[in-house]
Amino acid sequence: MKKILLLALCLVLAVGMAACGSEPETDNDDEIVTEDPADQTDPAGTGEQAEEGDLFTFATETFEGEAFTSDDVKDAKLVMINMWEPWCGPCVGEMPDLARVYEEHKDEGLVILGVFSETSMDEDAAQVISDSGVTYPILRYSSEFDVFQTGYVPTTVFLTGEGKLLSAEPIIGSQSYADWNNKVMDLLEELGND
Repeated sequence: MKKILLLALCLVLAVGMAACGSEPETDNDDEIVTEDPADQTDPAGTGEQAEEGDLFTFATETFEGEAFTSDDVKDAKLVMINMWEPWCGPCVGEMPDLARVYEEHKDEGLVILGVFSETSMDEDAAQVISDSGVTYPILRYSSEFDVFQTGYVPTTVFLTGEGKLLSAEPIIGSQSYADWNNKVMDLLEELGND
């Protein structure tokens, strides 16, 4: 029984350390949040939840202010959308690994899109992008991304270039280079056989 409790405690700590809530931390130390990211189904209140096989389209702009739509990635084999925020340590921590995965697999048809919403933190975001060596597109959040909202960042989803959602369950929390690389290689291989 002690092993089960210890395992459960380790799991809760791992989830807590790998993901941030969707709002920047405040100075209110009295509030304790004990929600598990897996319990979040529709915190944005949109009433919509993305499902495997759904087609996803969007129109937004890049960090630099240029128009960017789902048509810009339609020729990709695999699209990885990673929602992050500049104040989220796990988000920022995994960005160099995501940049490495992107550089290693972009010629195989991988596109990674980093999406953030904290426009009041543009200077911080610019610093994070520069420091992490990100070469994949960084986009501004638009309402179309609401269907992937979990209440936590980083949140990651995978699509085909045509916009077909590959899994109904987003990946919540940061991953290591090896984990992301293995996931991308598996999906690229799977899509290559379709």
